[in-house]
Amino acid sequence: MNKHLAALYVVAACILGCKEQPVSNSKEKGATPPPTTDTMMTVADTIEPTQVASWRAFEQFEGRYAAETGMLEKEPLKSRIKALLATECPAFAERFDVTPPVGVENDILYNQGCRKHYCGGDEAALAIDMPRDVIYIGIAVNGTVKMFSERNDSAFPEKLLRWKLKFPSLN
Repeated sequence: MNKHLAALYVVAACILGCKEQPVSNSKEKGATPPPTTDTMMTVADTIEPTQVASWRAFEQFEGRYAAETGMLEKEPLKSRIKALLATECPAFAERFDVTPPVGVENDILYNQGCRKHYCGGDEAALAIDMPRDVIYIGIAVNGTVKMFSERNDSAFPEKLLRWKLKFPSLN
């Protein structure tokens, strides 16, 4: 009989212990209502692996001319330049008429160019920080430089900053 009574107590304790707690009234003192929306903030990742991986294909252009390779017409570069520059796109393309070979140094792809017969005042430069997946562009129109970067990144590559120093009007 004691065994049955002990078993009854255990079963009763389990049933009572497993009871759902009553829902508290949000009007109670100190209670905060549950949020109506998800309070977790989404953060866009700055690295998209497919895009970063695609820059590796651009390393093959090192030592070759941009016009010969069609580099500026290849994705993802073409669409991202268009998105970055918008109305300045024609000015940039015009200034990549005459270019030296493309260079890659410390994972930064770099090239610069100028308009035929107007080198020195009408130039453009392009730098791609491949590991960070950020494109930087400088455009000089009559010696006045405008700098562009994706995500408003202000960490311009050193080579692009040195290019900008050629134009004393804005330094």
